[in-house]
Amino acid sequence: MRLNNRLRELRKERGLTLRELRDRIEERTGGKLSISYLSELERTDATPSVETLARVAGGYGISVQDLLAPVEFFTVDSEARYPDVLVALKEEGKIEEEWLDTLARIEFRGQRPQNADEWLAIYSMLRAFIGHQA
Repeated sequence: MRLNNRLRELRKERGLTLRELRDRIEERTGGKLSISYLSELERTDATPSVETLARVAGGYGISVQDLLAPVEFFTVDSEARYPDVLVALKEEGKIEEEWLDTLARIEFRGQRPQNADEWLAIYSMLRAFIGHQA
């Protein structure tokens, strides 16, 4: 399932309008996303920032991991789909294996992290922001 389809499906399953979703996001996260941007996320293959994904997930009361779990970003089902730096961090025990799929789907400021420090910063921010929600 593509991200835009996941976002549309989740909203419709919960019986929310875009306006209601926007209001829930603001109430629950303090973040402001416009109705037109939420609509764009559902209609196009836009790649939202980590902050936006966290806000949308917060609006639904779910983790970013749960939001992205059914989304297929890759066709290969192996560690080959992960950047080498990310795999190395996992092997060094600096990133938990269950976070690989989530991290591999993220772009930061329009691009994927390029080095270990950037990956660790994203990982740390996500863990701090969404905690150990299961």
